[in-house]
Amino acid sequence: MSEQGKNAVPEIFTKRVSAHLSQQELESRILKFLGERRICVLSTSRDNVPRSTPILYRNVGFTIYMAGEPGLKLGNIKLNPRVSIGLFDPKAEYSDNMNDISGLQISGHAKLMSKQDPGFFEAFRLFGRPETWAEHWFGMMIEVVPDKIEMLDMGLKGEGYAARQIWTAPGV
Repeated sequence: MSEQGKNAVPEIFTKRVSAHLSQQELESRILKFLGERRICVLSTSRDNVPRSTPILYRNVGFTIYMAGEPGLKLGNIKLNPRVSIGLFDPKAEYSDNMNDISGLQISGHAKLMSKQDPGFFEAFRLFGRPETWAEHWFGMMIEVVPDKIEMLDMGLKGEGYAARQIWTAPGV
């Protein structure tokens, strides 16, 4: 490859597209992305001190459930239910293809559920563990209802769409 070819700026950097996916297509792609992964990063904060925790999750539609062991994240949520969740496609970590970069940034409200709360055991069952385990567990289920989901998918540029697409919950 010539020196000029090595220094050429890839089209993905210069291509300007602003087209948006239809609401139905965006929702379908977000749900597919959520359903294909199991680990996210949950970000909480207290007194302007952020904390990000890798954690297993499951989703039912756009609602995210996590099994939270006792720790700072639970205390943070009690004081400030506003949370952020980050997910990415791990194949991009070892790929030189810019089209492989994709992820979700979710902003929403978290609710903690103890064994006495409605919905706790339904959420616990999402993780495929025997329900008897929950009786001996000291943690809480975390339910996150998103207000906004930002999807970044560089591959969308090749389809003629903006790489950044935004979903907002109805009524928000």
